[in-house]
Amino acid sequence: MSNEDVLAVKADPVIQVLISRDRMEASLIITLPPNSREVVEQEVLDKIQQSGVKFGIDMNAVQKACRNPGNQMAFAYGQKPVDGVDAKMVYHFDMNNKGKPTELADGSVDFKNINLFTTVQEGDLVAEKIPVVPGLPGTDVLGMPVNGKPGKDIPIPLGKNVSLVENTKLVAAISGQIIVSNNRINITPMIEIKGDVDLSTGNIEFVGNVLVRGNIQAGFSVKAEGNVEVYGAVSGGIVEGRTVLIKMGVQGMNRGYIKAKENVIAKFIENSTVYAGQEVIVNDVILHSRISAGRKILVEGRKGLIAGGQITAGEEIRAKVIGTQLAVATELEVGVNPILREEYQNLRKEIKKIESSLDQTQKSLSLLRGMNQKDLPPAKREMLLKLTKAQFQLAGQVETVKNRLTEIELAFEEMRYGRIRVADNVFPGVKVVVGTQVKPIREPLRYVSFYAEDGEIKIGPFK
Repeated sequence: MSNEDVLAVKADPVIQVLISRDRMEASLIITLPPNSREVVEQEVLDKIQQSGVKFGIDMNAVQKACRNPGNQMAFAYGQKPVDGVDAKMVYHFDMNNKGKPTELADGSVDFKNINLFTTVQEGDLVAEKIPVVPGLPGTDVLGMPVNGKPGKDIPIPLGKNVSLVENTKLVAAISGQIIVSNNRINITPMIEIKGDVDLSTGNIEFVGNVLVRGNIQAGFSVKAEGNVEVYGAVSGGIVEGRTVLIKMGVQGMNRGYIKAKENVIAKFIENSTVYAGQEVIVNDVILHSRISAGRKILVEGRKGLIAGGQITAGEEIRAKVIGTQLAVATELEVGVNPILREEYQNLRKEIKKIESSLDQTQKSLSLLRGMNQKDLPPAKREMLLKLTKAQFQLAGQVETVKNRLTEIELAFEEMRYGRIRVADNVFPGVKVVVGTQVKPIREPLRYVSFYAEDGEIKIGPFK
């Protein structure tokens, strides 16, 4: 072979097919070494076939790569999957009915117009399920299917006295009151007491709402999972419910109590103990009582008086007059949710017990693991397994409780900005507590608010 023949032999182009990690894109790089011949489109197609790329090929991009060697050129794209859509429930009633009195333009409240109950008639559409929408699979450049995220299904919250129609619609089977309990929609008739709760009725306990058109007499109780509305008064009785409305007020006689998960609303409260998860709203006076509310205590009616007792709210206490000219001892505290405080104290006790159990478990495990594992009898092996499992469970419990304690501490930090607002007079004999700060009132004040700032209780204008 002559030197001219050797020089006539040209090098082959270098063809590379690059596939992305998710296999949704493929690229070409064509490199022409020195003394290389031109690339032929068919040999590029042969290389693509050898690489396994078979879906989403753009021939224009392949041809462009052939014309522009040395550049990376994307030439095939996969089809992305379409994620499914989660199922959901559409409710045809108000899930957040709080049963608060209507606020009038002048800032007062109308105790006559309170929507405590959510009622439906037989045959009403209560809720309906929007079914899950399945996703659509995609295809990668190798022709393989790619699954998207499937939509999540949800159970239908079918409860008592509710019918399932067309597999998606919840229809009222009776006329009555909607109660949502344990993530199920139930319909229950409302209990109505025509007169007093006394010897003629006995104590009342009901899963729904209770309407008492008379009074609740001393020594009797009404306990409901729903709302309780009393047209008369509560005299030394016990009332528990979601929201409690007592139109003629509460005379506790130092033995009755009122407890609501949400709000307590009354004309007056005297010599009573009252707990509310959210607000206590009183039209006239609070006298010599222990009142606790997770958020607010509002006494803004005709007298708007708080005198005597201990009044505690997470965010705000607001009244026209606090204390009396006779310097009746009255303590007001804001900035600490009493319910959260009790939970916090209980959790601190609980975590000590769990940590003690965890410590004992870890000591026992150390002893067992220090033994020759081959010589461990079956009973010891079983104990080792049980203790190891218990260790993980206890450690998980400690973590859960610590997380909850942190959440409550953050809530305490937010609530330290609580305020006490007095629209008229506050008298000596009153003690104001905001968070951890304490201030006795030693002289009459008017139109003021109390709040914590810079480590002390400040007095500002009422607003």
